[in-house]
Amino acid sequence: MLLVVMGVSVMMFVLVRVVPGDPIGRVLGPMAKKEDIEKMRRQMGLDRPIPIQYFNYVKGVTKGTLGMSLVEHRDVSDIVREKLPATLELVLVSIFFAVVLAIPLGVVSALYRNRLLDHINRLFALFGVSFPQFWSGLMFQLFFGYFLSLLPMSGRIAGEPPLHITGFYLIDSLVTLNLAAFFDSLVHIISPAVILGLGALANVTRLIRANMIDEMSKDYISVSRATGMPGFIISYKYMLRNAFSSSLTMIGFLIPLMLGTAFVVEKVFAWPGIARFGADAIISNDFNGVVGVTLVICLAFVIVNFVIDILYGFLDPRIRLSR
Repeated sequence: MLLVVMGVSVMMFVLVRVVPGDPIGRVLGPMAKKEDIEKMRRQMGLDRPIPIQYFNYVKGVTKGTLGMSLVEHRDVSDIVREKLPATLELVLVSIFFAVVLAIPLGVVSALYRNRLLDHINRLFALFGVSFPQFWSGLMFQLFFGYFLSLLPMSGRIAGEPPLHITGFYLIDSLVTLNLAAFFDSLVHIISPAVILGLGALANVTRLIRANMIDEMSKDYISVSRATGMPGFIISYKYMLRNAFSSSLTMIGFLIPLMLGTAFVVEKVFAWPGIARFGADAIISNDFNGVVGVTLVICLAFVIVNFVIDILYGFLDPRIRLSR
């Protein structure tokens, strides 16, 4: 895990510095004098060779700093601590929405294969994968926010935020028994979570359906049916467990994947998350912001991969007991 993070940090650190463009000149503006640009470049250490810059950057990371953001003029580590909980809360709610709906939809599609319910679920999955998030988000805003006035159109909360404990508004409001802030943040997160989770819902549904169909043809299912075991137990206790273990990889990697791709949803719904900051950093050529966000997403990938390897042993005894 450490080697992967170090490799990504080296690659991104070098790439953002060899990309054409002058971020210092862009920050100071077109009227900036040449001596002011050179002075700021020396202050940020950009006049030194890239290996020395990387060594100083790593030394700063060990102290908890990720460099100064050229856009927001403060340390990237502070921005990450401020904005990461918003995106992480959005991603987790989206994953919960996708998995809770994908499991029954995938099981029903497999049990009623090539029937009406299966065709409807497959068509819904096709729409979820095909429609771009910015279009789905705008249509969701227009219908549920503008015409029906059921859900807020943007933002994370309308009233006063709850007392900061974890940075997750839903958790912090429940811990402090601030029900007004809880329901306010809940109605605000529904729209972006649904739009962000549509693609995951479609992919997980299709994968569970395919795995369930594959489990149906195995001998232990035939033996269970021959012994008179109820179909509900066969489907949801035995087949689903084996089918879900192979789907765990996709579900697990959806978390870091959404961290990096949630910027479209965050832009549409004005969600103050780290993915939106990362996209703005790329546009502004804010190399410290780009490297900092990339390291966070890379760290999320390696941690999730490690956790998935452990969970496999709990879901599949063959992996846990094999030599």
